[in-house]
Amino acid sequence: MKSDSQNETDKITQYLDARLETILVNWRIRCESDEIMNSKSVFTREEFNDQVPVLMAILLQRLRGQEVSLDPVTVAGEHGLHRWQAGYALPELTVEIEHLFATILEEIDKFYNSAAGSDASAFLIVQQQVFKLYSEVIRGSIFYYHQLLQNNAAERVQSLEFALDQLQQLGKQRGEHLRESSHDLRASFSVLMVASQMLEMPRDDNERTELMEMLNRNLFSLREMLLQLTDYAKVEAAQDELDIQEFDVAGLIKDTLSSAQPMARRNALMLEGNGPDEFIITSDRIKVQRILINLIQNALKYTRSGSIYVTWAQENPLRWTLSVQDTGAGFTPGSPSALLAAQLKPPIHTTTSHQQAKLMQEPPAPQPTAKTYFKESEGLGLFIVKKLCEQMKASMDIESERGKGTLVRIRFLTKQEPNKM
Repeated sequence: MKSDSQNETDKITQYLDARLETILVNWRIRCESDEIMNSKSVFTREEFNDQVPVLMAILLQRLRGQEVSLDPVTVAGEHGLHRWQAGYALPELTVEIEHLFATILEEIDKFYNSAAGSDASAFLIVQQQVFKLYSEVIRGSIFYYHQLLQNNAAERVQSLEFALDQLQQLGKQRGEHLRESSHDLRASFSVLMVASQMLEMPRDDNERTELMEMLNRNLFSLREMLLQLTDYAKVEAAQDELDIQEFDVAGLIKDTLSSAQPMARRNALMLEGNGPDEFIITSDRIKVQRILINLIQNALKYTRSGSIYVTWAQENPLRWTLSVQDTGAGFTPGSPSALLAAQLKPPIHTTTSHQQAKLMQEPPAPQPTAKTYFKESEGLGLFIVKKLCEQMKASMDIESERGKGTLVRIRFLTKQEPNKM
């Protein structure tokens, strides 16, 4: 026979189980009304709750006297890791946990006040289990968060040292970059001069067609190199101000893709776009187009076969994403593009502590020691895109794998504001 105290504990447990969804909803409402909390508004229901339903299940199992298969400290650690990856500050995580357990205790008090003649010892047992879980959640989430903070600080020092070495190396190569671009321009002009002279001589139709194709290819190449050098000069001189206006970026992207289709077909490549038919943003139309053109040209230049995919979509109320992915050869190790990609490698998002621990143990990528050169203005387009992104407060991620291709992802502000001088 169960004691009166155990029967009362079972009733409270059943009540908390039935009120689980209400507890989670009230917890989020409390957090959203707290001025300290700044990082939760973009969460979906599942993202916000994260590991909390698992922790609540552990509490209910304990109150029923059942065996608990999961360690609450480990589960809470994964919750702390999720909040770390979501950009929570430590005070936010602390306040969030306080609100959770305050919400649970409010429900217990509500049951106690509504159940006349209840056994007080049962409520003492329930509260003891709640406070036990609270201490475990504190150890698991906040202590692990603090450990992540320390590890991240050490990792940042290493990453900054590595990035500084890369920047120094890129700075030394910048002069070589411009020399290579000048060489490319001279070579293209030489081809144009030879082709034009040959056109003056008697030729059959097939030869004239080949010479005209040669002229068109080199004129297109010259145009793009000159545009890149113009952009390069502007971003280096920091004289290119933002021209903010409202426009349909989906239409802009589709028009840009249409203009690039002839070159894609000439190289036997498939160039596809995917995104909303209409997407109104407030930004600098010309700079968004120049970023897209540079990314498409870079993909067309280094993709010998396969496809190039351009996608655009709204990521959240504040930002939208533009991605360009190709099936090219990827960046050559030690090249300027590879050095830039190493700086802009995206963070790995995971909610498993095992994978996070593995990530923190991995050292930064080794610094290339072999002397590198720019080939066909390699890296100039990406460098221009990076500078334009910095001016527009956009983030830039690059993923490139040798032999498999490259993905460049840009996250723009949906409502861009002019830069303040």
